[in-house]
Amino acid sequence: MDQRRSPHRAPSTISRRTALLGLTSVGCGAALSGCRLAVDEARGESHGTAPRAGGTLTMAVNIDADPAAAQSQLTSSITWRRLVFETLTAYDENGIPQPQLATGWEFSEGGRVLTLRLRPDVLLHSGRAVDARDVIYSLGRTADPDARSQGRSIASVIADMTADDPHTVRIRLQRPASNLFDLFELASVIDHESANDLARGTSVIGTGPFTWESWTPGDSLHLTRNPHYRVPGRPYLDRIEQSTIIDPTALVTAIRGGRAHVGYGSAPLDAKGLSADGRFEIGLSAGAAYSLGLDVLAPPFTDIRVRQAIGYAIDRERIRTQVFAGYGEASSLWWTRNEPGWDETQSTTYRYDPELARSMIAAAGATGKRIVMDVRGLVSVRSMAEIVRYDLEAVGLGVQIQILDSATFDQRLATGKLNPLWATAFGIADLGAATLVSSIPPFLPSGNASHFRADAYQAIVHTALTAPPDKRKASVHALGAYLQEQAFDHSLVVAPLMTLRSRRVRDAAQTRLGALVLDNAYLV
Repeated sequence: MDQRRSPHRAPSTISRRTALLGLTSVGCGAALSGCRLAVDEARGESHGTAPRAGGTLTMAVNIDADPAAAQSQLTSSITWRRLVFETLTAYDENGIPQPQLATGWEFSEGGRVLTLRLRPDVLLHSGRAVDARDVIYSLGRTADPDARSQGRSIASVIADMTADDPHTVRIRLQRPASNLFDLFELASVIDHESANDLARGTSVIGTGPFTWESWTPGDSLHLTRNPHYRVPGRPYLDRIEQSTIIDPTALVTAIRGGRAHVGYGSAPLDAKGLSADGRFEIGLSAGAAYSLGLDVLAPPFTDIRVRQAIGYAIDRERIRTQVFAGYGEASSLWWTRNEPGWDETQSTTYRYDPELARSMIAAAGATGKRIVMDVRGLVSVRSMAEIVRYDLEAVGLGVQIQILDSATFDQRLATGKLNPLWATAFGIADLGAATLVSSIPPFLPSGNASHFRADAYQAIVHTALTAPPDKRKASVHALGAYLQEQAFDHSLVVAPLMTLRSRRVRDAAQTRLGALVLDNAYLV
């Protein structure tokens, strides 16, 4: 059994097993209850208080809720998606898919057909029993570009879906998919009857422990306890109130002053500082990859030597220390150690070597070139970009930073209209490598934001997507090697998603992708 220490947790080892169709452990997972929020500093307080029903939990979040993102791993959905909705399956702590709305499943015809059995006793928030029609609609929606789901490419492998009866869904695939359960982790099950009103936020209906009561765009979101939740006696909380506080300093102030129990989106250094106070703690889960994208059609990045030089020019460890308060891992791989194909040597392929970078840029005749860098307007990405700018100027490239709000950045990323260099983050680093490269714009083998096209890349991605369990490590290693050679994107740091919370909140949890799970949470 392969055992490694995760860089996102306190020193310990966790077991890893190969899951169905080659899916493997990807860290602090969530089945029915999720993984307990990790405590960083301020340890030692007893959590022996008995659960208490009632109360309102308040949250301060740095980005407005977006109901259209109900099946997406985005900052606009991470704090509420798994409160309002549930999924067919959820990964446990070993990365093994466990029943949630599905009670079981069987593969047939060489992995091309999957039969799912659904719980017969689950009610939607509307009061109607969830059935196969909702599941078929929900899986189909993830293939729609408007859903912005990172499971879109996986859903596109589905040839057809049929309902054998109200509680049985048969899914026929065009080919076996090694990452099918990654799709289930993302595909919140939505009421198909009211889905047309989802994006407007007027009818957001799932099966989760909390119902969507009201949403004031740009300001607040209010959730209330679902009295018909399938788990008896849960949730304990009566209400959840989420306020949008964009300024990271104001967000931390809201936590410190007691106006919010949970904060998401604070600067890691601020969060770490506040966690030194015994009243607060930090929750860490999964991994977000912070990276630089390069447009291979825009000089000087038409020259592969310059693209590779960028990798050597960046001081990743400085970013990890100064931006992420020492959390996470400086890595030139985009996936975490929990991916079976993760490779120690590849993670340090682009070591910090400014002299080498400077000589490569000079040899390509690019010294003195000026570049505009688009930066996603998240506090951590902005701080990272300042270090990148400094490092690139030190090796002979001039950099002008342009900050874009997340919505604008996403739109330009999806359409390939960013400036020649961009800094961003994506929150699915703890899913498999095959899902990563086939799901988000920076890596798509056709239509990526870097405008990189190559038959060899198409073939390598296809191999990773279809590899049986015994071939997965080799396929992921080949994928990593090719991406690093072509250097149209550079991984800088893989850092944990972070929440800051009052220690009055007990038994909160997060999925392996960092989504909040508050089924068992209560206030003291």
